[in-house]
Parts: sequence; structure tokens; C-alpha cells
Amino acid sequence: MNIFTGATSLDTILVWLAAGAFLVGAIVNASGHPKIRAGFVRLGFPFWWCWVTAAFELATAVLLITAGTRYIGAALGACIMLAAIGAIVRIRNYRELPPPFVFLLLLALASVSGQV
Repeated sequence: MNIFTGATSLDTILVWLAAGAFLVGAIVNASGHPKIRAGFVRLGFPFWWCWVTAAFELATAVLLITAGTRYIGAALGACIMLAAIGAIVRIRNYRELPPPFVFLLLLALASVSGQV
């Protein structure tokens, strides 16, 4: 497995920052804390969906930092965040929108950096 290193330091930083954000999200969701599970239920998902999301977020982080799979990771991460945004908008809990939008911004920046 080759680890991604961008054409510039900024490219590398952006990709690793996005991967780090998804890794933290995976760890938080995988914890299965009662508040995390309740949040998923409130969004209309089954309580165990936090573990599914954690697996997808971990896969996103790994794909982002693996050379040649960055765009697959960005696409997977975008799907995760768009699903989160859709669920949040559906229940009209707009105060929870900033985190998924920040994740999407990080993904967009990591995707266009270096154009590899």
C-alpha cells in the first residue's frame, strides 16, 4: 500500500486533514455512546447505523490516504455527508448542518488539490 503524498505540501496537508476528520468521525461513531445512537435514531436511522457509518468513514479515511484511491475515498465521503445532510434537512434540525458541510468542504479541497 502506497501512502498518498501530494505534489505540494498543501496537497498533502489537505488530504491528511480530510482523512483525519473522517477517522475521528469513525472513532466517535464506533464508540456507540448512547448519545451517538440516539442521534442516529432521531435522524430516522436504526440505532446500530452508527457502526455502519463508522465503517464507511474509516474506509473513506483509508482510501483518501492510499495512493490511487483518493477520488474513490472522496466520492464515498461525499455520499456519507450528503446522506447526513439529507437526513438533517428532512427532520429540519438545521443547527446540525455545519459539521457535514465542513466535511464536504474538506473533501472538495482534498479532491482538487494537486489534480492527481
